[in-house]
Amino acid sequence: VEGTIRKLTKETKRYLESIANLDRADQKLSTNLSTCGLAHLSDDFRKIVEDYHSVTTQVGKTVQEFSVLSQKTFIDPLRKLKDEFTIIADALAKREELVAVWKGCYNRMKKLQEKKDKTASHVIKVEREKRTEDAAAKELKLIHSRLLVDLPWFLEKRLEYIKPSVHALIMIQLEYYGNTTKLFTQLMPIRDHSVSPSSAMMPDEEYHTIINEQMNKIRGLTIVKHH
Repeated sequence: VEGTIRKLTKETKRYLESIANLDRADQKLSTNLSTCGLAHLSDDFRKIVEDYHSVTTQVGKTVQEFSVLSQKTFIDPLRKLKDEFTIIADALAKREELVAVWKGCYNRMKKLQEKKDKTASHVIKVEREKRTEDAAAKELKLIHSRLLVDLPWFLEKRLEYIKPSVHALIMIQLEYYGNTTKLFTQLMPIRDHSVSPSSAMMPDEEYHTIINEQMNKIRGLTIVKHH
């Protein structure tokens, strides 16, 4: 589970970086088109470039919100969960350390008890070692009992902890991709100019026809034929 949490956190960070890099590329492309002299030779082309720049600017704001929300609702909670594994590992290591301490105390006490020495000094040594062994055993039992309670609880609740974060990430992605698609759809040609771009919906068949027409025009360009 710890390895899975680590991978999820790492891959989500890489995913957000990819989204940010794509947005930067879009921003750079739209800026270059806006400052290009060719954009001002045709009113239609200038309008397309301006609309594209407007859309990429809006998408950029959406990307920022997407990254912040993903960090708060997914990465940060998973990082906290990963910290819990460190705490558990430390507790288990402490238990093993106490086991070693208790065994040492117990073995020393048994050796002293096996001796037939009845002197006062020997009896004092045995009693002192017994008190040390009792204290070590008590501390060991305490941490062991805590682990017996905490570990099953943690294993039972880990899924309940992760599920809201996964659900939140999915909802954030749905919102991001939905808004991005809606914004870029505004750039598609609209046959009925009385319809606002934001409310325009194009049938799939018509959409693919337009795309094919544009691709054929691109393939027919001299610059394409020569490369």
